Amino acid sequence: MFRIKTIDTLIVNVPLKNPIKMAGVELEYCDNTVVRISDYNGNIGWGEAPFAPLFNGETSIGMVAAIDFMKHKLLDQEILNMKDIEQKIESTIYGNHGAKSAIDMAIMDLMGKIEDKPLYEMLGGRKRDNVPMIWLIAGSSNEMELAHERVEDGFVAFKVKVGTNKADIDLRRSETARNIIGNGPKVSADANQGYAPDQAIEFAREAGNVGLDFFEQPVNGFDLVSMVECNNVSSIPIGADEGLHSLSDIQKHHDLGAAQGGSLKLIKFGGTNQLMAAGNLMYSLGMNINLAGKAANTSIGSAATAHLSIALPSLQWDVSISSQYLSDDIVRSPVEVTNGHIITPNDGPGLGVVIDEEKIAKYKKI
Repeated sequence: MFRIKTIDTLIVNVPLKNPIKMAGVELEYCDNTVVRISDYNGNIGWGEAPFAPLFNGETSIGMVAAIDFMKHKLLDQEILNMKDIEQKIESTIYGNHGAKSAIDMAIMDLMGKIEDKPLYEMLGGRKRDNVPMIWLIAGSSNEMELAHERVEDGFVAFKVKVGTNKADIDLRRSETARNIIGNGPKVSADANQGYAPDQAIEFAREAGNVGLDFFEQPVNGFDLVSMVECNNVSSIPIGADEGLHSLSDIQKHHDLGAAQGGSLKLIKFGGTNQLMAAGNLMYSLGMNINLAGKAANTSIGSAATAHLSIALPSLQWDVSISSQYLSDDIVRSPVEVTNGHIITPNDGPGLGVVIDEEKIAKYKKI
């Protein structure tokens, strides 16, 4: 157990190597809220949540304000165990799951350091040795050239960001990607709720014919009627992402036949325990699981995702960490991807990453 002494926040902007284009947004740099929490013995934990207003309505400045509000209820609080973390954070404010996930991550990192345990061990232990890393084909001018390079690097999972064009154009892009990548690796498409229902249905109907393995969030996350229609006409599984923010959302998608799987993100569920509960529910329902960090995390958030990737009960749709798209990072040894698979930091307790204070200062926005 420990008592929280300080909670500090900052926003970092780190440029991307190439822009990431998806429905409704084009990213050229990360815009992330970083949280630093200390106890009375000098131990420090770090957490992070990215700017994601289309996912959860939260901006970086908004998360800083929310955390400033929440910390007055958290300072000097005694943390007894992992369940205590969830209960204390959730009671501080309604919603704001991105901000809550950053605090949760920092406290879990701190607790891991105190207990001398890596995060995945705190979450129930290792379920697999490594996990395929998804490479995003995301609208840069050299997107297909990069996809070919990643095949040469050993990547076995790819995701085409669609919903930025008409369905027929995105179908051709997807088919081109499959031809370049070949038949072995997994190739999916993610519309990030960018299609109108008629376009989503058109894409879903032809998705299997162009070589895709699953199709993620074709329409608005609240439009379950159209999700069901897409699932009914699709020759490949339909997944949900923006439509999943709670256990009840998962159950509803399953019961209605709106999705056969989905993407789990910390910023949607508010913390590690909540995400693990979501993964356990999906596993019990026979739903396919994808795990992702929102574009673009630094290696703070990517480390948490990497630990979760080997702790979840199943992971049929692989994992996406987004720190690999950054031109730089704010930790001394960034999360690695080797032969297309994520190397989970396990040389140290908690998240297993060491902050580079000079890089923090270089990329700090406020």
